[in-house]
Amino acid sequence: MQPILIESHYAGNCSYWNLLLKSKEIYIDKHEHYVRRSYRNRTHILGANGLLRLSIPLESGKSQHAAMKDVRISYNERWQELHWHSMVSAYSRSPYFDYYEDHLKKFYEQKFELLIDFNFQFMQTIASILKVDLSVKFTEKYFSKDEFFGTDYRSFFLPNKKSELNFSSYPQVFSDRFPFEEDLSILDVLFNKGTTSVEYLSKLSI
Repeated sequence: MQPILIESHYAGNCSYWNLLLKSKEIYIDKHEHYVRRSYRNRTHILGANGLLRLSIPLESGKSQHAAMKDVRISYNERWQELHWHSMVSAYSRSPYFDYYEDHLKKFYEQKFELLIDFNFQFMQTIASILKVDLSVKFTEKYFSKDEFFGTDYRSFFLPNKKSELNFSSYPQVFSDRFPFEEDLSILDVLFNKGTTSVEYLSKLSI
């Protein structure tokens, strides 16, 4: 598979990780401009009241047009406490929450200045939990679509865009209340499927 160019995500959904696991070379664009209403600073989980959209607040507001390498996280709101409380409420009864809790809780206690650093460390932690090695590099410049030497997947995965993949269902914490919710944050797969997460994600196909 050709090298891929992709943006930085907060945790990343299942489709995003399906692509990462298939790719031998991954380039994260840190020179692209921040895009509103994207997964760059948000992730979706399934809570007791249905789909829950978690967003990391940014300095200067969500409409800023800074390059991703310069986008700063705002701590004027207690978002870390809110996000972690939401994770606990959504997944504390899942089969694997206790196994991964300590690995992930640190992201809601430690303060990161830059969004791209938070996202990258989150990615590395998830890869470690999955026991996979990802070949990830940051771009040294901005590439137009015609300039990149591989496949450009920037803004391919968006919250308002349905995935092209076919998802097989698995038991979710609130399956008794809601039908299966596909293509959530990878955290939903981790907490519910644990050691079989890589197998599940890798088998997703069109």
